[in-house]
Amino acid sequence: MDQQQTLLQLIALGSVAGLLPVYLGIAVALFAVKALNRAWERFLIGLSAGILVYLFFDVMHEAVELTGARDIFSWIILLSSLFVSFVGLVAIEERGQRRHGPSMNPLFLPYMIALGMGLHNLGEGLAIGASYGQGNWVLSGLLIGGFALHNGTEGFGIIGPAGRTPLRLKDSLLLGLLAGGPTCLGTVISGYGVSPYLSLAFYTLAAGSLLYVIVSLVALSYTGEHRLQTATGMFVGIGLMYCTGMALSLLIGANA
Repeated sequence: MDQQQTLLQLIALGSVAGLLPVYLGIAVALFAVKALNRAWERFLIGLSAGILVYLFFDVMHEAVELTGARDIFSWIILLSSLFVSFVGLVAIEERGQRRHGPSMNPLFLPYMIALGMGLHNLGEGLAIGASYGQGNWVLSGLLIGGFALHNGTEGFGIIGPAGRTPLRLKDSLLLGLLAGGPTCLGTVISGYGVSPYLSLAFYTLAAGSLLYVIVSLVALSYTGEHRLQTATGMFVGIGLMYCTGMALSLLIGANA
């Protein structure tokens, strides 16, 4: 019974930190897209790219921290995971274009963004679960609050590239689950101990998928007549993620 209660508590913590904020962010982003005119579309795509750029460097930093100059196996894991998640996604896209023509599913990018964010949020769940397992309740609460604030902005990163494409309730639910659900998974996994090599693979797979989406978004939106809108959106996206990240660091530092 105790194990079942612990499992439910970990899932609840992951939901508050990741799943619920992502769904809230998606809802706000959908409302913003409907309320704003088309002139804001490139800005929103740039905002998405900015959020993903920040997350890419964040997860790459975490991945590199888990490697060692003398640990050749960690090199292999990092490079192979990056190849699979970046080059592999490009290969899947090209295969899809050959099969279905140049008109890809307009929700392909949002789903890839949600996938990359989900792998990133898996790492956040690992951190929450580890602090919970050590009995550090204050740190767990601060991490949950900080990650929730951080993840709330990710809804714009998911919805921005969809533009005016109608989004069914089913797609909204799946996108949110794909992006926020891994936070719950991470909290549970961390309770059973995680190999550093497994964490390294998770972070690098996230980095590769985020890099794929960043390249796709820039190719889509950074055109001659919309560059300023896209660049401004990217700046705002990076700024939002930076400010929420610094707020989390300040909270943790104050607790320490």
